[in-house]
Amino acid sequence: MIIHMSRNAEPAHEQAVFKRIEAKGLKYEVIHGTTGTDVIGVLGDLSGVEESYFSELDGVEKVIRISKSYKLIARQYAKDGQVRDKETRAIRVGDATIGGSELTVMAGPCSVESREQARAVARYARGMGVPIMRGGAYKPRTSPYSFQGMGAEGLAILGEIREEFGLKIVTEATGQHRHVKPDGTQEDRTVLENVVAFADIVQVGARNMKSYGFLQELAMLTSEEQTPVMLKRGESSTLEDFLLAAEYIVANGNPNVMLCLRGIRAFEESKFQRYTADIGAIPVLKRETHLPVIFDPSHSTGYRRNVEAVALAAVAAGADGLLIETHGDPTRALCDGEQCVTESQLRAILRKANALREALRQTG
Repeated sequence: MIIHMSRNAEPAHEQAVFKRIEAKGLKYEVIHGTTGTDVIGVLGDLSGVEESYFSELDGVEKVIRISKSYKLIARQYAKDGQVRDKETRAIRVGDATIGGSELTVMAGPCSVESREQARAVARYARGMGVPIMRGGAYKPRTSPYSFQGMGAEGLAILGEIREEFGLKIVTEATGQHRHVKPDGTQEDRTVLENVVAFADIVQVGARNMKSYGFLQELAMLTSEEQTPVMLKRGESSTLEDFLLAAEYIVANGNPNVMLCLRGIRAFEESKFQRYTADIGAIPVLKRETHLPVIFDPSHSTGYRRNVEAVALAAVAAGADGLLIETHGDPTRALCDGEQCVTESQLRAILRKANALREALRQTG
């Protein structure tokens, strides 16, 4: 709900509105208009609150109900007394701007396996102009017997990569537990605390998209530094579920959220493709929210032979960036080797994706 104050409204009038909002257990945000009027956004469950509850107060010009349950991230917002479309949020990470005019590509291995492996990927990725390296230090796997990542040691290697190659790092936070080291001891901090203290972008995997307590804790831990969060869509989640998960993070103090599509579970799960690439969700999210949209063609397809075509389709559909898995020797990868593209394949994808993005920009 949006409350438009009149031009002659006094501070006491706004205070009366604030008291009524709080009396219903709701929250609010104030947008100060350039024309001298204020707009108050009311947040929370307004299903039992009528517009007249606020419109009868002195100083209130009009009340507009917005039906969307994800109010903070919605593209529609109030400014200068009018409901308008908000521009896509531009999130700055080092030299890259995610949500700007350029396509941002993040590339790297599914998981850090060794210092040599990570440095080899970083070297060729940086040589191609990739500004952000992806790499998992903590890996939530379907099987408890699969490689679970190197933990804090993996983060240390990624830290060395950042220093040596000037790459920013996106890595996944998997939970609030303490990682068990190879010697059987536990790390001092939780996985979430470790990743938040280290990462340039904190990735929330598909498995944690609906872990709402985790999202709230993450938002509060990242709110002071406004560390960007990349939220992945759950494999069986609706788009509204996805948007509300993002709303959890923004509502708890961190507005720097980017949405990442990584394929959904449908009929097709076979040797042809791992998931169904949700390309059609890109224009929907671009229309519904002002947050940047990233597409992961690696997880969406599951096979490196499909990655290029789906990546280009995502760019054509309006994605702000791509998250691509690459490995110096995919056949020996400890995690998701089948979907990791090679160095030459990554180079071809970057060349074609940037050319496509430029062509689309020139044609308007």
